[in-house]
Amino acid sequence: MQIGGLAAVALCALPLILAHGDAVDLDSELLWGTYRPNLYFGTRPRLANSLVSGLMWFGLDGRHWQSIRHSCELGDNLSEYGYSRHNGRDFGEQTMRDNDQGVEIKSTFIKVPGDVGGSWAVRFTGRTLDEGTQGVSLVYYFGLEGNGTMSTTVDDSMARVRGRTPELGKFSIRVEPAQSNQYPVVPKDFSNIGGIRTDGSRINGVGLKVPKTEVWRAKDIFQDVLLDSARTRARAMSEHTKGASQFPGSLLFGLDNAGLRKKGTNMFFAQMNVQGEFAFDVIYECADKTSHIDSVAIDAIASNRRKEFDARFEASFSLREKGFSEAQIEMARNALSSLIGGIGYFHGSGLVSSKPKPEFGAEDESEAELGKPYSLFATTPSRPFFPRGFLWDEGFHQLVLRQWDSDLSLEVIRSWFGAMDDNGWIAREQILGDEARSK
Repeated sequence: MQIGGLAAVALCALPLILAHGDAVDLDSELLWGTYRPNLYFGTRPRLANSLVSGLMWFGLDGRHWQSIRHSCELGDNLSEYGYSRHNGRDFGEQTMRDNDQGVEIKSTFIKVPGDVGGSWAVRFTGRTLDEGTQGVSLVYYFGLEGNGTMSTTVDDSMARVRGRTPELGKFSIRVEPAQSNQYPVVPKDFSNIGGIRTDGSRINGVGLKVPKTEVWRAKDIFQDVLLDSARTRARAMSEHTKGASQFPGSLLFGLDNAGLRKKGTNMFFAQMNVQGEFAFDVIYECADKTSHIDSVAIDAIASNRRKEFDARFEASFSLREKGFSEAQIEMARNALSSLIGGIGYFHGSGLVSSKPKPEFGAEDESEAELGKPYSLFATTPSRPFFPRGFLWDEGFHQLVLRQWDSDLSLEVIRSWFGAMDDNGWIAREQILGDEARSK
């Protein structure tokens, strides 16, 4: 059995792990979370083939649309991202600064308790970094990877999604841009173009029906839709201007609210083109009316959670009492939060060999094949480079996590033991599903 560093933590906690049993698989408090650590921001429940969501953005100048931000990539050259506070349950905040695309975005995630995981919200605030640019396009999407229904509507004040899945039951979603958001300025030559709104709508969207196994490819899917729309818009603008070849990015790269009433829709993208300071909220609500989240309450809830986090951080690690400077405490807080923000839920089949590994020096003629699908709840060594479970690293991660939240730590350890095969083997590297294998 290849357990490595995890054994030191797990063996002493084994009685508690066994006592938990399977009863906490759908523990309401831990059902929803930022469990897509491979993305700059994404959410999902700890359910296989369910509802997933994520953030994307790109600058509206030049060829920025070819390098849409979505998954954490070293080549994106973000000068800053990673959680500055994350308690692992109902609060997390981070700042993403992208100088190349000319935007800074802060995400603040909260949850409130309720049936089937309760409700959650994330507030995005930020600003474009260069007044000389055409601004930035912000995109938030939802997709159903399994059975369920989804209907969408969009008006100038918000986008709405209503849906249902067998596990989550009924749910509703709102994507609400702030009224103060400024649409990029459109040159006079490009006003009043037939078929294109040039007066600056605050939000647009598109509904799609895609193969369930392809939902994780959200960036590629959106890019194809965006390019098709841009070609149509470019023709219209060229005819309107009698041959112009340079078009405003805010008009060229926009969605037209297509497919919103299409039957069988399982994916929805909401888009907001902005310039200057901006904000928008994404609010997911379960059917439990006691879990309602009002936009005006998000900042107050986040402020309370922030204070609770800081007090708990000092109580857990006593760094200020030990004489560490504020800069050192901030670094430690960021390190813990980035570790917790890297927790993910993964489901799928891994490539395994059914034959034992040959003796040293002997030729390995076995071929890897897909095993049975299973789930894993784990921390990850690196969001851009290694966004999946790694057994050896997990042991060291849990030495820290158990000091912060022992119940959360036990959930992770219990999940790893659930990955053990019939021979008592736990694979060191867990690459479950197509999305994990893509990186």
